[in-house]
Amino acid sequence: MKEYAILLDSTYCTGCNTCMYKCIQENRLEDPASRGLFRTWVQINDHGLYHHRCMHCSDPACVAACKEACGDKPALTKSAYGPVLYDAKLCIGCGGCEDSCPFEVPHLDDATNKMVKCSMCAHRIQEGRVPACVEACPTNAMVFGEYRDILAKATERAKAQKLKIYGLKENGGGHFLVLAPEPIQAGYPKVALSPVKGKQVAGLEVKTPALLALGIGGLKKFSDRRNRIETEE
Repeated sequence: MKEYAILLDSTYCTGCNTCMYKCIQENRLEDPASRGLFRTWVQINDHGLYHHRCMHCSDPACVAACKEACGDKPALTKSAYGPVLYDAKLCIGCGGCEDSCPFEVPHLDDATNKMVKCSMCAHRIQEGRVPACVEACPTNAMVFGEYRDILAKATERAKAQKLKIYGLKENGGGHFLVLAPEPIQAGYPKVALSPVKGKQVAGLEVKTPALLALGIGGLKKFSDRRNRIETEE
């Protein structure tokens, strides 16, 4: 099975938020959007452009937390082709994913007690199409393709333009990479760096990440929520 990723070159992004609007339309997310909850959005601030979206980690803390809560039927799973997938029918609304994610991506919708998070348009990928946000971007700031090709392209552009690749080593790497000028201060969380997946791409050595440990604070919040839910049931 092919493995996919998205590369965002923030030097091409204008902050128009076309990606956000297209995501809402594609995934029929008008209700959560009316409450200020989005799978992706772009913020323009004094330090640049910040894209808030799932990094689709190779070793996702959210999936680990979900497995802890749901056992054999977790709502969150890591696919072999890249995206971190979410099944709302299996979600118990514990909020463990929200507490554990170092990128502060998943958000629990209080109105539905379900989580809001990007799926990388998995339904489109399975149909041989690109994610809706990539297709809609008017400046071609995003590129979708096979993981190896995306990583090679990111490495080449970063070297040529003296840019930082955010998401390459943060939290062990993932399937959404961001090119931005250094230092990155636009709002991207400072996340612990660890080696990436076991491949050799464009002269860049990448290794298998160690298992990610959940933060003590996040784990405690998660445990408290799970206990509350069990008590209510």
